[in-house]
Amino acid sequence: MTVYKYFIKVALKNKWIIIMYITIFFVMTLLNSTDAMKREESFVETRLNIGIIDKSMSELSSGLREYLEKENNIVDILEDEEYIKEQIFLEIADAVIIIPEDFDQKVVNKKEAILIYKDDRKPQALQIENQVNKFLAFANITYKDGRFELEDVKEALNESVEVQLLSSGDSYARTGVDSWFRFYYKFTGYVIIGVYIAIIGLVMSDFRDKNVDNRRKISSKRFLDFNKEMYLGQLTLAAAVTAVFIVASMLIMGKKLGEVYYIKYLVNLIVFSFSILCLTFLISNITRNKYAITALSTVLSLGTSFISGVMVPQELLGDKVLAIAKFFPMYYFVKINDSMIKSLLEVRYELFMQLLFAVVFLLIGLIFSKRAQKA
Repeated sequence: MTVYKYFIKVALKNKWIIIMYITIFFVMTLLNSTDAMKREESFVETRLNIGIIDKSMSELSSGLREYLEKENNIVDILEDEEYIKEQIFLEIADAVIIIPEDFDQKVVNKKEAILIYKDDRKPQALQIENQVNKFLAFANITYKDGRFELEDVKEALNESVEVQLLSSGDSYARTGVDSWFRFYYKFTGYVIIGVYIAIIGLVMSDFRDKNVDNRRKISSKRFLDFNKEMYLGQLTLAAAVTAVFIVASMLIMGKKLGEVYYIKYLVNLIVFSFSILCLTFLISNITRNKYAITALSTVLSLGTSFISGVMVPQELLGDKVLAIAKFFPMYYFVKINDSMIKSLLEVRYELFMQLLFAVVFLLIGLIFSKRAQKA
């Protein structure tokens, strides 16, 4: 087991990289996990500070202004683009709406009728667009014989919907504890990609060094035995890193395990870890350059986290971004993590996709490995 022992020894030389990633992970967890348990996971409209510049002064524009005044706080604003941007930057106004003179005609022709400046730093600023679009949609429906029935619009907008929340005893209810586990395990994906590629990739680059390879060829060690011990070392390191996160979650929230479908998080993490281990195998067979491996660990961990729903929820990402994310196992890992299920059969497709990625990575890695042997 000489190769196996040397693999572990070399891996431990890079222990500071592992400690760095794990430290970042637990700091982020401590900063955000408590809020995750208390956070209200529903959309709640807030009153925004908005400015309205009405150049039309028509009955329709007055109706829109009246509706927006009811839903938000109105602030004084000047019709100057630089001034408007300054007010938004200073957070004096969350949004500014400019209604043009030909407002009514644009609404009738279903063209872009108003200009909205909003604070893109605040997600809630998007609701002003929703409010405007909702008003104009109802107004268009009531347009008849050259006029808008604004009373009907007002009545429609005043309608409320009775919402029944799921009780905490329901298997599908999203509880604070489940939110904690969801947040915790979602970020393990980011750390696992970074650690696996950085550590295992760097160790594999040492083993694939030309001098080491020449020594192996003249030794009595068979190539098959050499690879077995090396892959056993990879599995040991991967299992140790993954176990750290599993054990930590049990220690932190051990009393709450019964309140969530914990097997979902456990199986999903193991399958994802296997998939990333195969990805690491592919990368280590493509390049021996340590700088390239370190760069890939950073780019892939952060990049896939941003486009797959770790940093930003998938429901807030665009269709094009999610379409790209589907080419990485992280997308399916996050999808399972965020789902509310009673059985693993409900996410069998996502689990299968992660395993399929693992097989593809492994096969391509073997192709590169054989080419390197022939060379």
